[in-house]
Amino acid sequence: MTPDKLQLFDAVRATLDAELAAIERVAAMARDEATSEETRSEGKYDTRATEASYLARGQAVRVAELRGLCAWFREREPLPSEDGVALGSVVRVSGPRPGWLLLAPTGGPTVQVAGIAVRLISPDSPLGKAMLGVEQGDSFEVEGPQGIVSYCVEDLL
Repeated sequence: MTPDKLQLFDAVRATLDAELAAIERVAAMARDEATSEETRSEGKYDTRATEASYLARGQAVRVAELRGLCAWFREREPLPSEDGVALGSVVRVSGPRPGWLLLAPTGGPTVQVAGIAVRLISPDSPLGKAMLGVEQGDSFEVEGPQGIVSYCVEDLL
């Protein structure tokens, strides 16, 4: 079964919007914790304030990434991939981890559409980097911890 690219993009938008709302709430809580009177250091070995600020900073970075990804999907039309795998391509690969992938600016959640799981991957990931420009029916290799692994592009939307 092949996912409908328009439905998939709509599902990704909805999933990312929900994830962004949740992570913004968590980031606000982390920020409040980092600036709370109760977190103030009580001695040189008390690291609660430092740890809370690290957590708040990490959450802020994730919020910024998700906002960028949401904006990219809002501006992007789900056009067919004509020149091989590129940003916005939906790809079904066979190999050690077969399945449907969507190449996005940053990695993200796995989205379900019409009973099909589609993972968002980044072109900076080893798999994403290796399949850029590959066309339907072509094989490509990815170097992983256990050595070189072969994949094949079965479908390209």
